[in-house]
Amino acid sequence: MHSLTWTFLIVHCLGAMATHLSPVPCNDKSVEKLARLAITYINEDRQTGYKFALNRIFNVHVHPQGPAGKVYYLDLDVLETKCHILSPKSWKRCDIRPFMETQISGNCNTTVLHTPDGFSYLYSYDCTLVPDAPEKLQRTCPDCPLLLAIDSDKAVSTAKTTLQRYNYQSTLPVKLTLGDITRASHQISPVAASFVEYTVQECTVTPVEEVLCVPVDAGKGAVGFCVGVVFGADPVQADVKVSCEIFQPQRIGISAVVPQQEEKSTTQQDTPTPPVYVPDAHVPTFQDTSQGGLVDTVQQLRPHPSHLPMSSESSESSETGSSSSEELPGSVRVARPPLDFRYAALRQKRQAPAVIKPLHSPTFLAGFPSTPSPFRSCPGAARYTTV
Repeated sequence: MHSLTWTFLIVHCLGAMATHLSPVPCNDKSVEKLARLAITYINEDRQTGYKFALNRIFNVHVHPQGPAGKVYYLDLDVLETKCHILSPKSWKRCDIRPFMETQISGNCNTTVLHTPDGFSYLYSYDCTLVPDAPEKLQRTCPDCPLLLAIDSDKAVSTAKTTLQRYNYQSTLPVKLTLGDITRASHQISPVAASFVEYTVQECTVTPVEEVLCVPVDAGKGAVGFCVGVVFGADPVQADVKVSCEIFQPQRIGISAVVPQQEEKSTTQQDTPTPPVYVPDAHVPTFQDTSQGGLVDTVQQLRPHPSHLPMSSESSESSETGSSSSEELPGSVRVARPPLDFRYAALRQKRQAPAVIKPLHSPTFLAGFPSTPSPFRSCPGAARYTTV
């Protein structure tokens, strides 16, 4: 009888420990390191759009898991950068899109497992982004370009015009063809101009003049990223400016063409720059690229007057370097695992079940915690100034 009572008490205590959720200060050093690592994981997992940068830690909860470690629920405010998601540059070194280019911001509900050995695994993330309202932008900057639909005729024609100019002037051994348009915008004054950003792929054969070719690896990923602008309303006398970044020069055999480049190859066409502001505005389109149990959800919502995010201009971030592991002397070790950073539950083999030791499996909440933090440090300090 006593043994049953003790068993019941032990099970009850373990169950209480397993469901205990505690808030954590947003300025905790370990939480800050974990948040930066989580943004790195999110950017590495996504395949479309633009890299995110951490703006501030909004809220944090921790769920102790005993021998399995701790599960952190991080509510992170993020800003869209100018770096394409496939760029080799670290998000910590990417420029934040300024207010004049219709900034896109939002938050990511991120779940991370931190094991007792110091490794951190990304379990899931759900990001929601909202572009600044065009009405708010026009009140502050009447002549700033406004976003266009990426499938609009103006966006498509601008992309084709700029890419044809790039192919005509490029010294690459192969030609490039249009992949996906990721952002487009247009302004009327003081000079009519259309801006576009898009991915490019390698051509199978040399295209006929004024006609873009069929890509070699259709639907298998981009080999580069281009930013173009067309000034003027007259297509014949328009001033075209374009620059392209090649992610993997070895794929198209241009290593010998630009030996001075180390990590990437960037070629730019020099054309006269009119006296008008030239932004790199774009609207990313995101797709679910998750594998296994990882949830990859990135949404883009239309701005609503009741919950518009504050527009911001980029300021110098204190974060430097591109390492995905964060560790400081005398603090909790926060490092990426040696293999895959995505969390996957281990499965026991059916053969010889008695030989396999029981595994400590963490428990993840079905719903993301939304309880306000009792700490004054939450929300944390913003890393970028707001307008």
